[in-house]
Amino acid sequence: MLFAHPPPGGTTTIKFTGCRDNGSNKVVNVLLRKDTVGPDPSYVNAAFTKCFESGSSTSTGSWDDHGSGDYYFAVNVGAVSLNVWVNSLTVSY
Repeated sequence: MLFAHPPPGGTTTIKFTGCRDNGSNKVVNVLLRKDTVGPDPSYVNAAFTKCFESGSSTSTGSWDDHGSGDYYFAVNVGAVSLNVWVNSLTVSY
């Protein structure tokens, strides 16, 4: 998921609703990354668990501004054969 970030000063928020996976982990690990030439810098990794409680439960996380540019979320980096499904995903910035 690639999205353009607004001018400096904003916050990026992601909200998952109704999560499920094909394992017993019951967690979605999300890493905010900036799309750059060369290695993409990464920021705080957030773990979301509340959205696994029910189909309408939500997990929300926010990242403070890291400057303007193109950003994306990397989900469950390094996980092998783990799929995650969500009823709803909202990104705001």
